[in-house]
Amino acid sequence: MRDCLYISLLMLHISAGCNLSNEGQRIDVTGYTGGSVLLPCSCDDPKSTVNTFTWEIQNHGYEWMNVFEDEKYRGRFKLFNETSPANLSLLISDLREEDEGLYRCMTKPHSVTYVSLTVTGCDLNRRTHTVEVTGYLGESVVLPCSCTESLAKPDQIKWTFVKNDEEIYPSEHIERYKNRRKLLNQTNPGNLSLYLSSLTKEDQGVYQCYVSSRFIFIRLHVKVLYIH
Repeated sequence: MRDCLYISLLMLHISAGCNLSNEGQRIDVTGYTGGSVLLPCSCDDPKSTVNTFTWEIQNHGYEWMNVFEDEKYRGRFKLFNETSPANLSLLISDLREEDEGLYRCMTKPHSVTYVSLTVTGCDLNRRTHTVEVTGYLGESVVLPCSCTESLAKPDQIKWTFVKNDEEIYPSEHIERYKNRRKLLNQTNPGNLSLYLSSLTKEDQGVYQCYVSSRFIFIRLHVKVLYIH
């Protein structure tokens, strides 16, 4: 009799499925371009079983699309914890501004949680005038450029030497810049400053830091270092 009661309760639990812990609610989440973000979704009972569930995003026509069936999300969208059947959270990597929008996590029987994702991109710390920087022959210099949000990584970053219209980063085609230039801090995605070593007189001039149609100018003065 006791065994029959246990089996009946177990079957009732399985048939109940997954009721989401934030049923019907909207959760606001912020991420940064180039980074990762977690869209939370889970069953209120960690022992729940989920037979069917989907993650969908609302397009501009207010229609819902399954993110796992869209090619443009492939490889970037995956379940955060596949070993825990009650954790349905969605992990998005290599964030892009077009990933911003309203998502919903749905299970069957019908239970839904909404997640509003805001993606902050790289907006340059712009100045109304050209930045003046001084370096010395044979020494190194840093040409400053950064995003207003230090965690935001731009889709593309380009440094050019305006005088000769030379792309010096990321291109490596200009021989005189080889092994002399690099981004200052590869671990800080919002720091786009350019480190330039072994300065020559030919390096003097105006440089442009260009990020997704936004740009700033830096004028480099190269002087002789006098040691008394």
